[in-house]
Amino acid sequence: MTLVRVVVVLLAMGGLFLIAPGTACACTCVPRPAAAVVKDASAIVVGTPVSREVDGTAVRYRFEVRDSYKARVPQTITVLTSSNSAACGLELELDKERMLVLGHTPGGLAAADGEWGASLCDNTAIGLDDAVEYAGANIPPYTAESERSPAPTVIAVFVAIAALIAIPGGIVWWRVRARARHPHPLD
Repeated sequence: MTLVRVVVVLLAMGGLFLIAPGTACACTCVPRPAAAVVKDASAIVVGTPVSREVDGTAVRYRFEVRDSYKARVPQTITVLTSSNSAACGLELELDKERMLVLGHTPGGLAAADGEWGASLCDNTAIGLDDAVEYAGANIPPYTAESERSPAPTVIAVFVAIAALIAIPGGIVWWRVRARARHPHPLD
């Protein structure tokens, strides 16, 4: 009977190892100096989140930008973050102006083209005074229409450069072809 009890106890203990809970994950923010946070940021913006859309583990906020620092951004941007603070996701209160540090997306999310990532760690590390000190003066946002198409000056410069390359190249090519057809007697 004792041998049976020992076997049952050993099997029960072995079973506990098989059904043990998985490892818990939590957002761990390493303290960083404000200058480093600003340096690594894609942009820093001040504005208001106006809508929120949850899609599984991702949350997308539509954010109306009043000012930006370090980089010029559109007047309306989409900010992607994790829906879980344990994955360093950031919860934004709608219709309340705040500063956001934009950079990588937390929780292994991949931002689509035109989306900006924001994580809990970067957004608890600095204040607006730090952003102004390390990123410089504010930059007004642009509207989608004002910056999307190249300015006429840019197009004119591009055409001029192309002409400066193509015209001499065409003349040299024409001369080489003419010489090949009618070689000079002294050549």
